[in-house]
Amino acid sequence: MVITSKDNETIKKIRKLKEKKYRDMSGKYLIEGIKLIREAISEKANIETIVVCDNCVKTGEIDQKVLYEIAKYNCIYVDEKVFNNMTDVQNPQGILAVVEKKHAETDINYDEDVIVVLDDIQDPRKFRNDIKNNR
Repeated sequence: MVITSKDNETIKKIRKLKEKKYRDMSGKYLIEGIKLIREAISEKANIETIVVCDNCVKTGEIDQKVLYEIAKYNCIYVDEKVFNNMTDVQNPQGILAVVEKKHAETDINYDEDVIVVLDDIQDPRKFRNDIKNNR
């Protein structure tokens, strides 16, 4: 079954995860793209739901190998309009997942040599070009 309504309760709950307040409250977050989902699977992250754009499966944008990898998870299929309503990515790959946050077992060790914090990173190429232009 393919969900075609953006007013579906499951879709509404997933869309709310775009807001930090709701991510903190629910203890869940969204990841998007084939590479991130594969990494979550390999790291044995607690994946609650995988959302797949049905049109991307039909056109072959999401290959069979990926579909086999995600088959053991709770997958929901949505049409392209609903998927585009759920994502903020300019060129979505047609797949996203809801993942439960891990509870930190240890605090950050601030005695380490290097700590890197990244926030609101969108496109590494744009970042690299911005740095070149400011030199």
